[in-house]
Amino acid sequence: MPTASTVPLIILLMVLWRLSRGELLSIVLFVSIFGAASAINVAGAGVAPWTFAMAIGIVVKALRGFPRLRIIAGCNVAAVRLLLVFVCYAIWTGMVHPFLFHGITVLSAHGGAQPLHWGTANLFQIIYLIQLVTLYLIGIFSTRATLQSAMKWYVRGCLVISFFAFYQLANAVLHIPYPSSLLYSNPVYVIYPAYKINGMWRLNSTLTEASSMAFYLSVGIALQGWRVLTEPLRWCSSLVLPILVVSLLLTQSTTGYLCLIFILAVAGILYGIYLLRRGRIPRAIFIWFVLFAIVGTVMFATTSAPAVVQKEIKSVLLEKENSASYRERTAANVGAMQSAEQTYFLGAGWGSLRCSGIVYMLIGTVGIPGLLLFVTFLASLFVPLLSKRQAFSRSWLYEPALFATVVCVFAMALAGAEPVLPILWVLFAAASAGPQLLPDRSVKSASTYPYLAARSGGMADIAHV
Repeated sequence: MPTASTVPLIILLMVLWRLSRGELLSIVLFVSIFGAASAINVAGAGVAPWTFAMAIGIVVKALRGFPRLRIIAGCNVAAVRLLLVFVCYAIWTGMVHPFLFHGITVLSAHGGAQPLHWGTANLFQIIYLIQLVTLYLIGIFSTRATLQSAMKWYVRGCLVISFFAFYQLANAVLHIPYPSSLLYSNPVYVIYPAYKINGMWRLNSTLTEASSMAFYLSVGIALQGWRVLTEPLRWCSSLVLPILVVSLLLTQSTTGYLCLIFILAVAGILYGIYLLRRGRIPRAIFIWFVLFAIVGTVMFATTSAPAVVQKEIKSVLLEKENSASYRERTAANVGAMQSAEQTYFLGAGWGSLRCSGIVYMLIGTVGIPGLLLFVTFLASLFVPLLSKRQAFSRSWLYEPALFATVVCVFAMALAGAEPVLPILWVLFAAASAGPQLLPDRSVKSASTYPYLAARSGGMADIAHV
């Protein structure tokens, strides 16, 4: 049956279809930011907006006639095969292992220890996995420009998350009406709306909880940060990055803060290598650093910012182990390892248990074989960087997608469950597409620096945020 989100979502899909020219990946990633909403309710369960958008988009494209399918030229075929093998194995475990290891104790997705049995949790997670591998295949059989456009639409979606976060903050402080019934219409999810920690508001925006918001924004920051550092300065594009960073800070999420530190560390190393090879700092980047230093110094000298920062670091990072959520997640991870041990580390089956951290989840559900398949797939994505023949154009798709994929996996290693988020699988597709190889005659003139994208072409050819 329809929900409060149904009609607005349909209108949004019509607008997105026109603006994106019917690019399904772009539409799916944009609407995926409404993670706490339900497009329609079926048998008491909410259908996620991105699932609804994907189903409608496939039907419309089928009626219009699909173009001839052709895999992206230069695609990393080994990575594609490894991921498909992993998906098939995960589905196998979800269908068979609950019967094979029936009765062992698992911490179910609904909470609480109970005997292992096949149920709706396995079915739903398998359905999600099939939907996501379909999204992955759509990406592999599209074009690099389509994948790049999808990631730019995702960043735009992150801006919408930021807008609703500021709107939510205004609602909390000034009591401005907030469309909670529109954004939080999924009856299955437990929603954790804005609340205070140490006198500061912790926001969740359009997602179910603050940590989910932090995950989405971390990926957006990785993609937009790469763009800011590797393209000619555009003030509008550059302002997007601090907006996303400020929004992430408002989540007060340990995962989000650690992801931000991770992004700064890795990006700093890569950009430092780039500057050493370049021999000078680009003027635009230098100006930004000077402005940031001046503003930061003034704020710390004239406001209570030092005390606020100290309180945040202490409560979110240093004393996290004293929180109830940390103890709950740790107990879930211990339960996952115990379940894995009872299954001889073959796993209790995809969707059979609940834990926090993708490594624990994989070991607990698909076992050591599934973990090895997944890690091997991730490793295969880096193979083009190690190739002796690096005659590819400065990658405006592959390298930022690979960087964002690393950030995704890092975030999920800290606090994540099944890898069933659309952005992750579109990034998998973009990273699997690999860099665009140049013809042999262009080898001598090709840029072989594998770390950063070019400062012209590629991204610059697509409409900016």
